[in-house]
Amino acid sequence: METWWEGLSSLNRFFVCSATVFSILFIWQIITTAAGVDTHDAGHSGGSDIHGDLSAPIHYEVHEFSADAFTLISVRSLLAFATIFSWSGAIYLAEGASIIFALIYSFVWGALAMFGVSLILHFLLRMQEQGNISAAWAIGEEGVVYINIPANGMGKVRLMIRGVMSVINARSRNASPITEGTKVRVVNIINQNTVEVIELWDSEVG
Repeated sequence: METWWEGLSSLNRFFVCSATVFSILFIWQIITTAAGVDTHDAGHSGGSDIHGDLSAPIHYEVHEFSADAFTLISVRSLLAFATIFSWSGAIYLAEGASIIFALIYSFVWGALAMFGVSLILHFLLRMQEQGNISAAWAIGEEGVVYINIPANGMGKVRLMIRGVMSVINARSRNASPITEGTKVRVVNIINQNTVEVIELWDSEVG
């Protein structure tokens, strides 16, 4: 092992070290995604006002494959690029390839890995967003704003409902804007495909 390591160039050692670090991070991302741990507490529903037909299903919007729906750059896709790019560079350099050749081909392999992971995640998300779930099950669930919720307007939130990752229409309960990425909680059902949310820190304070 020491002989092999000593025989590597400084650049090749850098590629190997980088590949090891990125591989660990990428595997961790895969494990956490596959585990899908649901940290929501079912007891949040107490005391919330519920209006409308609770038996009505929430209709999920299934996005067509388009530039708007497909996200190429994400944490997982970037980790996939870095992992494959690093391992490819290490392998090409170990085989005696020139630095320029190794960098170009490593970039190509990394880009393919990045696109492949993004494509897989895109179709997994589409499958998860399909289905009919009772609107009453969304009460008390926590999620994240997926599309900005404007003041007195409607956006979208992504949350886990009965083990299914769902993207549904949402309005702010206090009519204030809520930006993308903000953690929220469902406190009311407006109609069969729209919920009312508040920022998570508001619900915990109140």
